[in-house]
Amino acid sequence: MKKTAIFEDVISIMSHDSSTIKDRKGCDPDRFREKITDNMTDDDFLYQVRTYLASFGIIGHISFQNKKAGQKGFLLRVMDHQLYVEKANADTGLQAGDQILGLDGCDLEQVASLHQGYFISKTPERHYREWADLVSQSTRVTLLREGVEKTIEVAPSREPIKDQIFWKRLDDEILYLRLDNFMDEGAISRVYQECLPMMTEVKFLLIDVRQNGGGTDSLYFPLLHLGLEKDQGYDSLDWDDGMEILYTERNVDLRLKDFENWMQEEETSPETVKLLEEMKEELLRHRGKGYVPYQQESEEFFPEIRGGHYPERIFVLSDIYCASSGDNFVQMMKQFKKVTVVGRPTLGILDYSNCCTVDYGDYRLMFPTSRCLSVDQGRGMTDQGVEPDIEIPWTPAHFERDVDVDKCLELIRQSSERQDNV
Repeated sequence: MKKTAIFEDVISIMSHDSSTIKDRKGCDPDRFREKITDNMTDDDFLYQVRTYLASFGIIGHISFQNKKAGQKGFLLRVMDHQLYVEKANADTGLQAGDQILGLDGCDLEQVASLHQGYFISKTPERHYREWADLVSQSTRVTLLREGVEKTIEVAPSREPIKDQIFWKRLDDEILYLRLDNFMDEGAISRVYQECLPMMTEVKFLLIDVRQNGGGTDSLYFPLLHLGLEKDQGYDSLDWDDGMEILYTERNVDLRLKDFENWMQEEETSPETVKLLEEMKEELLRHRGKGYVPYQQESEEFFPEIRGGHYPERIFVLSDIYCASSGDNFVQMMKQFKKVTVVGRPTLGILDYSNCCTVDYGDYRLMFPTSRCLSVDQGRGMTDQGVEPDIEIPWTPAHFERDVDVDKCLELIRQSSERQDNV
C-alpha cells in the first residue's frame, strides 16, 4: 500500500471510526498531504503521520508504528525541562542516570521548539515517548554522565526492556508485589498462585505498578478484593461514570480479528477466552450502530464476596509510566479506604480506550473505539492521570535509592509506633 493511500486511510479512520470524533477533530490534514509522497523515506513518513495524529492530543491509545523498527531499549524521564535516562539496555550506549543535554548539536530547548507539533501532551512530563523517538533518530547525543560531558550515538537494542513481574517479602509483616504489565497472563498467574494466599496474612502490602504499561483489566481483578474492608462487598462502591463504544462496521471487524488472534495465543486462559467470546457477541450485536452505552453487569466481574481483615493497609506505587489498565487499576484501588497511592500521577490515557489495530504491511495504526462518559462531566483524565494520595516529586535521588518505597516503609513504621503507644 502506497504511503499517500495509507495517510488517506488514517484520515478516514480519525474522521469516522476513532471514538475521539465527538471531542477531538485534530488539525487540517491538507498541510500534511502537501508533504507526503510515495517515495519519501520511512522516517519522514512516520514523522509526518505522527505529527498529524499528535494534533488530536490523545496520549498512548493513538499510535502509528513502523513494524520493522528496532527496539529502543531505553526509557526516559522528563523533569523540569531536563531529560534523564530512567533505564537502558547496555547495547543502546545509554546508562541509567545519564542526563541528555542536546541532540545533533542543538540544545533541548531548540529541539523542542523545532519539533513542537510532534509532542502530544500539554505537560512536559508526559513527553518521554516523543523524546525517545527524537533521541533514537539523532546521529549525535550529548549527555552528562557522572559529571563528564560526552557525545555518543544511540544504537537500537536487540531486545525491549524486560518487564518485571515478581513478589518478595520485605519482612514478616510486609509483602511487595511488582507488576510491570497486565498483559503477561502466564507470568501473572504464576505469581498470583505463589503469593495471593500470603497477602491475606500480612499486615502491609505494597503493589508497584509504576511502570505498568497496561494490558487487560481482568488480570488485576484477583487483587481488588484485598482492598475491601472486613465484611465490605463490591456493591458498596461506585466505580466510574461508565463508557460508550463506537460500533462502526470497520471497528467491529478489526476488533473481531484482534480477538481471534488473542484467543489463539498459547497462554490465554479459558477464563479470558470466555470473556472474549462474550465481547464478540456484543460486537456482532451492535455492528454499525454507532455509539452505544456499555452495559456491564458488575456481578459478572465482581462476585458476592466480602473483605477480610488483612492486609490492614495497602500501598499502591504509581508513576507517569503507569497507563491504560494500569491507570484503571490505580483509579479503582484508590477508592478503598485502606489503600494509599504513593508516587506520581499516572499517564492518564483512559478517556479513549479499547483499541484496535490496522495493518498496512510495514506500518500499523492503533486507535480507540470506546469513550469514557466522565469526559461529558468534565472529569476526563487526559493530561492529568490518576493523582496519588501522597505525591513524591521525582528527582535524581531516585537513581540512588527507591524514594517511593522508603516513604511507604516510613508510613508503616509511623503506623506501628502509633499502635504501640495506644
